[in-house]
Amino acid sequence: MTSEGGDARALTGDWLVRTAGAGEWRTVAEQALDERGWAVTLSPGRWWLDPELGDEVGVLYRRHFDLPADLASQLDAGAHPEVRWWLVASGLCELGHFWLDGAYLGDLRGRHIEHTFEVSHLLRSRSEHLTAVEASHGAVRVPQSHDAQVRISRTGPARIERVRALVIEASPDRAVLRIAATVDSAGTHRCEVTTTVLRTASAGTDPAEVGSAGTAAGTPASEDAVPGDGLAVSEPVLARGRNELEWLVALERPSLWWPAGLGNQALYCIDIDVAIDGRSSHAVRLSTGIRTVSVRRGRLAVNGEPLRDGFDALRVAKHELGHRGVYESANADGKLLCQQVTLDPSVFMGAERGLRALAAQAAAVAADHAGHHPSVAAWQPVHPPGSRRRTPRRGSWTDRTVRQAMQAADPTRPVLT
Repeated sequence: MTSEGGDARALTGDWLVRTAGAGEWRTVAEQALDERGWAVTLSPGRWWLDPELGDEVGVLYRRHFDLPADLASQLDAGAHPEVRWWLVASGLCELGHFWLDGAYLGDLRGRHIEHTFEVSHLLRSRSEHLTAVEASHGAVRVPQSHDAQVRISRTGPARIERVRALVIEASPDRAVLRIAATVDSAGTHRCEVTTTVLRTASAGTDPAEVGSAGTAAGTPASEDAVPGDGLAVSEPVLARGRNELEWLVALERPSLWWPAGLGNQALYCIDIDVAIDGRSSHAVRLSTGIRTVSVRRGRLAVNGEPLRDGFDALRVAKHELGHRGVYESANADGKLLCQQVTLDPSVFMGAERGLRALAAQAAAVAADHAGHHPSVAAWQPVHPPGSRRRTPRRGSWTDRTVRQAMQAADPTRPVLT
């Protein structure tokens, strides 16, 4: 295991991999499985870069591991009742399934979504562990492999599952951000949610999400936030399970983000910390830019200024949600992206509410994943490559439903047809 800093350890090296034969997913998590003939790889995911596995649609992975002594010492539920343990997978595959110690954890849908499973009871039940994955790549193969990983993470009683940060108002005098988060709590707790919004030192220090005791590559500028100016503190009561929270953060005299050629690409970092009994339970960090996007008289406008090239200024991010680095590079360079959102009508076979639920889920994932990036200027519902509309009427209905779901998930950007 390698340390990521703070409360997470990545499972790297000594992963076993082989082609997924018919029905072999049923036995991939068995402890006594014969592992002779399996190849060894440093990390799971992107197996099509391997000459021996490049043509395979799906593969199986296995990894035996023991927790390091410093982590194993904290598994005692009696001595550390507030500690929760998670198995986190990201970048592995477009569709897959995940096991730990023979227990099925859940499926992996979406390559750029972080999949998190609580494994406190499994890690405490034994000292030697086995994780197994069945993975398939879907229709699109992405060459990047550096983001694929599985890691063990530790938090307090509450963990932030998802965050959506949207700029709903922006001017040289004042900006307002609307932040929504899902917080998973192990019990009923009064917590303190602290949000700070600070200008980053430079466009090149765009931070990523960090753990509660971790550090980020980007360091905020020396300026401090004050209540009502880049700082918001609330004390909600968390119930056991998932809690949906939403709040506003105001920022006085912000530096606006502009497309290249119109101004500077000022970037901010958003730090959100959930503390219980005065101790940080979990924290995340996002990067953002203060700007608004609108359509004025049929032309695309940023911060109220119509763009000379209009919608032609948008670069299309096709079909799939991109890796974080794609958006961060566009943020720093002042590029504008139109992020396509896909929902294949062939997956819908039920009543209208079934399609609406699928569209709402796809829209929520897109807004959570890319909504805080200032470079994303518009959404566009599209059909994935190779999909076939069953009828023109069904295709039009699908497009309208996805468009409405996207407008509900993110009302701060236009949704293009």
